[in-house]
Amino acid sequence: MIKLVCIDLDGTLLDSKKCISERNRESIRRAVELKVHVTIFTGRSFGSAARYVRELKISIPAVFQNGALIIDPVDMKVYRSIELDSTLARHFVESCRAHSVYPVVYESFFSEKDMLVEGPYHGAFEEYFRLNAHRITLVKDLIEELRKRNGVVEVALVGNVEDVNRAIWEVSSIFHDGYTIVENQKKDGEAFVEIFGPNVGKEKALEFFLDMYGISPKEVMYIGDNLNDISIMRMVGISVAMMNAPEEVRKIATYVTQSNDDSGVAKALERFILQECVRE
Repeated sequence: MIKLVCIDLDGTLLDSKKCISERNRESIRRAVELKVHVTIFTGRSFGSAARYVRELKISIPAVFQNGALIIDPVDMKVYRSIELDSTLARHFVESCRAHSVYPVVYESFFSEKDMLVEGPYHGAFEEYFRLNAHRITLVKDLIEELRKRNGVVEVALVGNVEDVNRAIWEVSSIFHDGYTIVENQKKDGEAFVEIFGPNVGKEKALEFFLDMYGISPKEVMYIGDNLNDISIMRMVGISVAMMNAPEEVRKIATYVTQSNDDSGVAKALERFILQECVRE
């Protein structure tokens, strides 16, 4: 019996217009009525995801920025907040410069303008930066900005896959711990990889909920669509991949549902939680 359902946002619960379908919303409501705990596990920041959590009336802790932040959206109690040491962050930014990789520093969990960059980005992830333009602050020197802080939320490395790998290897050959590498997406030969503080990841965040509810991973259902979902999908009793997920994600899932534009989350909930025949 599934007692906890964890759902990703982008490419999963949200459609291409970044909206939650009525069918998805209704299925989540009905699952909660059955006393199943339902929450959000997202790579998004609290500021960019909170409105969806509140729209769904999620009343238990939710996970943001791949598990670096766990917070109750009702009383705003912070259960987990893990930063990346600024010295490590500086090394990753320096390595980005050496390998022609675009660095982004996310400085705060709650600041509206939390993304620091040194210049414009051009490449496969331009849509991401366009959608998050309101969060971006242009700075002269990221290294100097990092010297002003003891810690930040994360550093993202964006660029050619091989260049990103080289930049990460250069730092990891010197520093062996104190950070977590989360592979977010690959697109058109480019990678978007995030560097967080220690023990971050959706699978690490899940441990908090297992302890909170006294349940086992087999009693958890996870629904996701991208590379940062793979680790947690390997842990749970039922892992659901969206039809729009990369093949490597679909291959490891228990079940592949319809796409995010076809209310795939609702169809998975109807099948495994609501015990209904899936309506097409």
